[in-house]
This record gives sequence, structure tokens and C-alpha cells, in this order.
Amino acid sequence: MVDVAGNLRGAVSPVLQLAEWLAAPICRQFKYLFNYTTNFKNLEMEVDKLKNTREEVERKIIAAERNVEVINQNVKKWQDSAQKMIDKAEQLIQEKANNPRCFRGLCSNFIIHYKQSKRAFKLKRDDIDPLLQQERELSPISYQTNPPEIWLRSSENYLAFESRNSTLKNVWDALNDENVFMIGVYGMGGLGKTTLVQEVGRKAKAEKLFDDIVFVEVSESPDIKKIQTAVADNLGLKFESESERAKKLYSRMEGKNILLIIDNIWEPLEFEKTIGIPCGADRGRNKLLFTTRNLDVLESMGSTNNFGMGILNEEEAWTLFTKMTALTDNVIQIDRLHSLPNDVCKECAGLPIVICTIGRALIKKTEPFDWKDVLQELRAPSPTNFTELLKEEYRKIELSYRYLRNDELKKTFLIASLLENNTSISDLIKHVVGQDILEGANLTMENTRNRLDRVVRELKYACLLLDGVEDGQFAMHDVVRVVAITIANVNHHVFTARNDVERDWKDKDKLKKCTKISLPSKNTIISQLWPNDLDCPSLEYFYMTDMRNSSFEISEGFFMVMPKLRVLNLVGLQQSSLPSSIHHLTNLQTLCLDKSNIEGVTIIGKLKKLKVLSL
Repeated sequence: MVDVAGNLRGAVSPVLQLAEWLAAPICRQFKYLFNYTTNFKNLEMEVDKLKNTREEVERKIIAAERNVEVINQNVKKWQDSAQKMIDKAEQLIQEKANNPRCFRGLCSNFIIHYKQSKRAFKLKRDDIDPLLQQERELSPISYQTNPPEIWLRSSENYLAFESRNSTLKNVWDALNDENVFMIGVYGMGGLGKTTLVQEVGRKAKAEKLFDDIVFVEVSESPDIKKIQTAVADNLGLKFESESERAKKLYSRMEGKNILLIIDNIWEPLEFEKTIGIPCGADRGRNKLLFTTRNLDVLESMGSTNNFGMGILNEEEAWTLFTKMTALTDNVIQIDRLHSLPNDVCKECAGLPIVICTIGRALIKKTEPFDWKDVLQELRAPSPTNFTELLKEEYRKIELSYRYLRNDELKKTFLIASLLENNTSISDLIKHVVGQDILEGANLTMENTRNRLDRVVRELKYACLLLDGVEDGQFAMHDVVRVVAITIANVNHHVFTARNDVERDWKDKDKLKKCTKISLPSKNTIISQLWPNDLDCPSLEYFYMTDMRNSSFEISEGFFMVMPKLRVLNLVGLQQSSLPSSIHHLTNLQTLCLDKSNIEGVTIIGKLKKLKVLSL
């Protein structure tokens, strides 16, 4: 019996153990059923927390995006996962609400309850709770970055003119040449140099030629700190102290592949020592692209790949003008205005800044009087002040004059504005020598010619003068001439045919302040208003051209009240002898009577200070 009992205990023990093993899972299954309501309440509470948390994260994302920050990738993944779990939980909660009932609603479907309770429990524990825990680790949700510059995004306003394509190609080829570090684009103000280099920058970005492209505008008074800050901001660089600026910027750019476009340079800059831009062997693949109005600035910095820009040709000017005025969309308007659009466009003289300004002022204008008024302003601008329509544009050109390095250049430029295009430097000498414009004492004629050659070259490099038709000649853009004559009148009381007859030429007080008079051929202002007694005690320069076809004869006492006159140039004077009052010009140093027909000239011998006599 004892053995039987022992055997029974041995047989029963595994069964009891198995029962214990099965008891725990069965108990859990009953718990799912028993805690059906509790599991769903817990789920609903956690889903509400997850919704609120997701909304809070969403608000932070919106705020960061408004601040142009980039959202971290893990935050985006968390948002997606949270939404999936919310959708999944809400679907399960809806299924619970739609549970079928048996026996006319008297009892529940226990199997469905069991499954739903188990899913609710696990969804909360395994999915939603970890997401709520992860949210605490999401900070920061974003990081700051440098958004692309506006000019890099669109080239809608760039017109690919043939006259610009060659320059653009030259710059582009230089950018792709590993042996080239500095590249320059130069030309007078308002030609579109900035527009061109920005187009080059957009092309370089599209073709991924550089890792970074930075654009910095420099004013006529360069602020090194401002330049450093602008470059650093574009490169995502922060300065901790003033002393580290150049060193830190240098380290950031050293050996990199960055295109730095520096626009509107007025004087040479110390890039390496002062600003912190590597220019030596450690510059890597970095390149510097400049725009300036002065070729000398580029050459003094060692830039040898420099490309000049000129005005638009007639066809290009018309294309730009019709685009700015929207005439291309209105053929009827062109027909109604007849030749006015062509006349206005022609007066803009191919200078893009003027074409765009005038074009915007006339956009959608359909009345001929609007166009006629603008045409009058362009054809006969007042020398006493800049016309309101082009005030800002003219001031930009005036800046080139104000930035000339000395009075020698400034005074020569203003004298050149009084002369015709394609004047020779030999003729310019006659207008300059007697006014002590050129620096230096006891200059010989040869030295004077050499000095003037250099001055004219510098003015051409500054894009204030242009090459003439022949070697040794110069010319001036019409718009630049308008600015120069205005400067001359406002600052030096220079009178020309552009001065108003009633308000200027008839005003004796203004004439007494006048220092220079320059009148073109066949002008009758003097002969009509002051044929006998031109009272100009401050006058130093008197120039009248082509008097051969004029009936005006200088009276005997004409020069009585001009004690300071130093330069007298009367081209084509036709009379028997010079007036006797000429001997009162005791300070006269230059007398030019080219193409004149005069019999008696012995009085010239009384001009003791005369240096230049041109017959």
C-alpha cells in the first residue's frame, strides 16, 4: 500500500505542477475580461495625453518653421508614430462602442470583450506609454540653418542679352579654371554688374560648383566688421569675441570650396590680414568674384581676370524698356503713342538703371502727355538739381565722382563734361593748363601731356570717361554728362545752355558767382542777353564753339568785368580784330582762337601771363 501511495504521489505531482503553470495564464486571461472597462478607461486617458502632447509638439514645430528652423528627423518620426497610435486607439474605442449584444442586449459577447481588453491593455503599455516617454527626449525639436538668399532662388528678372552673354561666359570660364582665384567685373554705375554676377552665382549653385555661395555688398565706406559679419552669417559662423573675428573666419574658409561674391568695391581691401579670407596656398578651391566701377581697384588687389561691361545696344535697350513698361502686352498703346516710346527709350542711352526707372514710371501710362513730360525731362534736364524722376539713379552715378581720389581727377572730369565726345587729349590740354588743375610745379608741355594721359586713363578706369573713336580721344555717356554738369553747376556755379534763361542767365546775382561758361555751337544766349556788358567778376573759364556762322560780334568792352578769367576759348570767331578790353584780362593763361578769322591780333602781346596760345 505504501508503494501504491508513493506511486500516486509521484504521478500526481507533475499534474499539480502543470496546473500551476496553466493557472497564471488563465488568470491573466480572466483579468483581461475582468478589467475590460478599466483597460479601456486607461487607454482613453493615455490617448488623450498623447493627443495633447502631439498638439503641443505640433505648436513647437509651427513656431520653429516660422522662424525658418529645420525640424529634427526624430521629431517628424515621433509625430507620425503618435498619429498612427492615436488612429489605432480611436478605432479600437469605436469598435468597443459598436459591440454586438446577445439575447436582446441581456448579455455581452465575452469573447469579443476578452480580445478587445487585451488589445487595449497592450496598446497602452507597448505603444502609447513609450511614445509619451520618448516625447520628453525630443528637445530640441529643431535647429537653425541659413536659408538660401533670395537672389539665389529666382532669375525671372534676368534677361540674357547678347552684350552680356560674352561677359557672363568669361566669368563662368574663370570660375571653372582652377588656376584663377580673383575675378572682376567692372563698369559705370547702373550697367547691371550686380545682376550679372548674381546670375553667375545662381548658375554655380544649380551646377553645384561650390559648397557655399556668399554674396556681400560693400559700400563706398567699407566697414570691415560688417563684411565679416555678413560672410559669417552666410556660412553659419558665430563670433564669440571681437579679437577672434579674422582668425575664426579664416579657419572656417581655409581649404574650402566657397564662392564669395563681393559687390560694389570702391577701394582695395586687405582680405587675408584684415578680414580673414585666405588668399594664399591654403585658400583651397575658394574664389573671389568682385564688382566695381574702377578697374584700378581690381588691379591693385592682384585681380588679373577682369571683364568690362558696356551699355545695351539699341535692340536690347528696347527689349528691356518694353518689358519694364509692359508695352509688349499692349500693341494698341504703342499705336496710340506713335513714336514716343522709341524716343523715350533712345534718351535712356542704353543704361539699364535709367531704362528700368523710366520704364517703371511709365508702366500702364496711356496718355501721350505723360510720355511727353518724361521725354522733356530727359532731353533738357535742369543743371541746378537732379530731376525727381531719376534723383536716386543720378546720385548713384554722382557717387563715382565723389569717390575720385583727388581734385585733379574731379576737376578734369568736370571740364571734360563741357567738351564734345571724341575730343582729343591734345585739345583737353588747352582747357586744363590755364586753370592749374594738374598737380606739380613747373610742368613742361611734355610732362603736362603725360600727366593728362594718366588722368584720362584713370577716369576711364573709373568708368566716368569712355574711349573715343580714335586713339588719344575720349567720350562721355550722356547720363554721366547730365550728372557732371549738375555737379558743376551746384558746386562751382558753371553755366551751360542747360541753365534756365529766366531763372539763371537773366539773374545778375547768379552771374556774378559764375566761374565757368560753356556754350555749344550757334547758341544765342550771350548775344541776346548780354552782348555788351557780361558782368562776371568770378569767371575763370569762357568757352564758345563754332562762331563762324554766328552774327554775334564781341563788343570792345565785353571783357571789362572778368578780372579772374584764365581760359578763353572762342572757336570760329569772325571779326576784324580782338576787342580792346581783352588787355584787361591780366590773369589770362590760355587763349584759343582755332578756326577763327581775325585780322588784328597784336593786342595779344599785352597778355603777360599767357602760357597757351592756340591759333
